[in-house]
Amino acid sequence: MGRIWAVCSGSGGVGKTTVALSLAVYAAKAGWQTIYLDASGAARCADLALGMQNVISLDMADVASQQVALQAALYPVPHVEGLRFACASLYDGTMLDELSGVLLALHSLCDLLVMDLPAGCGWLGRGVLCGRDRLIAVLRPDDASIRSTERMMSVTDSGEAERSLILCRVSRMLMRQGIQYEQDAVRMTLDYPVIGVVPEDEGIPIAAAKGRLATECDGPAGKALRGIASELLGSERI
Repeated sequence: MGRIWAVCSGSGGVGKTTVALSLAVYAAKAGWQTIYLDASGAARCADLALGMQNVISLDMADVASQQVALQAALYPVPHVEGLRFACASLYDGTMLDELSGVLLALHSLCDLLVMDLPAGCGWLGRGVLCGRDRLIAVLRPDDASIRSTERMMSVTDSGEAERSLILCRVSRMLMRQGIQYEQDAVRMTLDYPVIGVVPEDEGIPIAAAKGRLATECDGPAGKALRGIASELLGSERI
């Protein structure tokens, strides 16, 4: 049975999908059999980042309704050996607790299941996450993002899974202006450990427009994401 890393955010636009996809790609390249589950519904964009927007036609909702077999809705990711892509629902925001049986089946097929949860949602249904799993909240270190993360985490039942934070789109200039906060201030406010800091990097959207993933970028954000993934994998054992 594999591990689950559930990546969530209190609101959109904080870099959640960039982080989740980076973790999945890095894990696969490190030799972990990995499944990336995009649970963002109509707001999904990971298929675009992977160049798979014209490939995905079946989702986990189809599997849950017994219209197709699970393997039929798992898609190998081109150029990333060991990584498969799955979508919770292609057309709507199907609640993840309706798919709990499918989620358990999914993570029995891999070493690591990385879940990109809908913005504002950290709920997976009871019994999905256990003590060796992780709930990772991605946020900007500003008032609005901290508040939305605090609200989301207060109503999230993650069982015994470890909770942690990744600060994304961090700007030293905004910190000097008092608009963003240092990681220690965020940690004390939310009372969860900060396991990584990803700086704002104009190279990420430029690379995405050229079909390159964040982990393939040489800029500060790409280096930070690779470092976070490496440290997380180093603390785990297949």
